[in-house]
Amino acid sequence: MKKRFILLAMLLLSVIAGHAEGADTPVIEVTGSATMNIIPDRITIEIGMEEYYKHKASGDSTIVKLYDIEKDVRKTLREAGVPDSMIVVSELGNYRNRDMSSTFLMAKRLSATVSDFDHIERISDRLDRKGIVCFNITKIDNSDMGQYNRQGLKAALDAARQKAEFIAENEGLKLLMPYEIVETTNEPSMYSAFSNVAYDGGSGMENMRRIVRRYSVKVRYLFQ
Repeated sequence: MKKRFILLAMLLLSVIAGHAEGADTPVIEVTGSATMNIIPDRITIEIGMEEYYKHKASGDSTIVKLYDIEKDVRKTLREAGVPDSMIVVSELGNYRNRDMSSTFLMAKRLSATVSDFDHIERISDRLDRKGIVCFNITKIDNSDMGQYNRQGLKAALDAARQKAEFIAENEGLKLLMPYEIVETTNEPSMYSAFSNVAYDGGSGMENMRRIVRRYSVKVRYLFQ
């Protein structure tokens, strides 16, 4: 019985769509769009480290080892509220001057995930610049992004329906039902825009404190 019901429903939809695509039943085609401003709660930063020479008053110099630089960076991250479990090594090695063994300096990149931009402010303020070659925001995300996507799509559908209802009312028509819905959202990945963006604080960061997602649909309604 259930299979029969599903089959009948599919046939009914096919008949409606086929009838509408003919010239007998008029349709209204509208678009709807919506924008969501989402506060990120998962922000990934990358800190690049490299050994360097420390010069003494006597004129001699010694290499500050990567181990010591990393130890200080991890200490700064912990003091800023970032646990070790949220820190991973994203890159190890250095391709610069690799043929000059006498001056070769080891390098490493740490990737850390924080929950808000206040963490980044604290890290930036406390981080010793010696041995640090880069400080990038590589990814922003929200743990409930799926829910926000559904809300954004619903808002776009509601906007399309309101537009169709307005047109129908203005023309003295009766809106029946949608028979074709196409999602036309064509948003590039929100993460790529932030890849390799150097953190420098200031007003420029305000544009990065929100994830802006845009949703759009095209809907065709039957009317009489």
